[in-house]
Amino acid sequence: MSKRKPAPPVAKKAASRPWLPHVLVLALLSILVYANSLSNGFVGDDKDQLLQNPVVTGHQMVSAFGSGVWAFRGFHGNYYRPLQFLVYIALHSLVGFQPFVFHLFSVLLHALTTILVYFLGLRLTDRPRAAMAAAALFAVHPIHTEVVDWIASLPDLMITAIVVGAVSWFAARQGMARGRQIAGHCALYLAALCSKETGIMLLPLYLAYEWIGLRRPLREVRKNAALYSGMAATLGIYVAARYFALGGLAPGQQTFHHLTAAEFLLSMAVTAVHYLGKLVLPLNLNYFHIFRPTTGVTAEVLISAITWTLLGALVFWRRTPASVAYGLAWIGLTLAPALNLTGVGQNVFAERYLYLPSVGLAVIAGIGWDWWSLRQSAPAWAVGLVLLGAGAWETIVRNPDWRDDYTLLRLTLEQSPEAGILHNNLAGVYVDRNDFDNALNEERLAVKFEPNSAPFHRNLGLLLMARDPRAAAGEFEQVLRLQPSDAQARSLLEEARRTAGIH
Repeated sequence: MSKRKPAPPVAKKAASRPWLPHVLVLALLSILVYANSLSNGFVGDDKDQLLQNPVVTGHQMVSAFGSGVWAFRGFHGNYYRPLQFLVYIALHSLVGFQPFVFHLFSVLLHALTTILVYFLGLRLTDRPRAAMAAAALFAVHPIHTEVVDWIASLPDLMITAIVVGAVSWFAARQGMARGRQIAGHCALYLAALCSKETGIMLLPLYLAYEWIGLRRPLREVRKNAALYSGMAATLGIYVAARYFALGGLAPGQQTFHHLTAAEFLLSMAVTAVHYLGKLVLPLNLNYFHIFRPTTGVTAEVLISAITWTLLGALVFWRRTPASVAYGLAWIGLTLAPALNLTGVGQNVFAERYLYLPSVGLAVIAGIGWDWWSLRQSAPAWAVGLVLLGAGAWETIVRNPDWRDDYTLLRLTLEQSPEAGILHNNLAGVYVDRNDFDNALNEERLAVKFEPNSAPFHRNLGLLLMARDPRAAAGEFEQVLRLQPSDAQARSLLEEARRTAGIH
């Protein structure tokens, strides 16, 4: 009787999800660096947009689509972001106003976006280590603290998740879309637009991926005509809804800063290079950067022109790796809307505007680190871990800055002591604490640094009414000088004069 031959060893089945360990590590990293933000409260615009907003408290979903962000305050600005308020309404209907839940939502959305950056990196580079390095940098980059820690920055979180996910899906299909996929891309485009105005750049990002990322000639790009036509139609629907809700495409243009054409272009150049510098070297982070217009050709203007010219040349230089060129194009395209200096708020340079552009930097850095590590493994790993550790530490240390209004305003005023709006806001915090002496001091500083602000003169007058009605009358006179038709100021002036015995 012959012996039975032993059965050949069964080959182990290859892991069907080789990316799963990477995803779990990235999710954990993203959550850990922001874990200490979960005890923060509502700060700044959170209190207006959430606690005092009838659209949220009354769960007015129709009003979320039919009005601008600040319409409930009677201000017609340029911000139309209905998805932001739909999310607020959903969270409020579930848990009420619990800061922990709102902060947890932001942290989890940041973790999701980090994972999407990983998959985008895989699509662009086909190198898991490069994708992992890119996503890890995105997870801990300190420039993101404002976005994740400040609930009012939810639009930046949402649009980045949508745009990164959409481009990753587009790249997974090698830049082609057919049938139902076109409808899906149009839906994502509408969601991006309804999250934040920067969403308009999703269509150019698709075009750039085909032309720059895949090196397709224009005749090949035309094969996606159905997709781009659908997205253009989606943009038309958004523009119509925006016009109806705001009463114009951008009714708040030049509300805070009035610049000539030359000042606008020069200031835009300087601001652009400042953004790039802060993205690469996120030091001295600040909630409120004071804006000073550039009125002439300065060294910063020349540096900006040279820098962006060189970066543009790299994008179109055929020897630049396609994924690197696309990363550079990503930074430029997604940063462009933030350079509408007279269309954004008083805080022209805002770190939250770098959340979406940082994806491009992360991809480029991941590619560079992967290239280095293949040649000099030990130094590359050492430098990479040090940079990730430093970024994580800076993020963790900064998170408590957003604990409450008092903490945030005091710390910010140490960096921007001439910001009148911050002194005005801190005065309000002191009033809530019944500390009227400090409130008066802060409001005087607000008027000193922004003497043409009628609301600041009004607030100072109200604080002076009980102590020095004659001085209060002078402040109300300033309000009327700035706003002659202000009936309330006229009434307050008459009251102050009567109290002071002025006839």
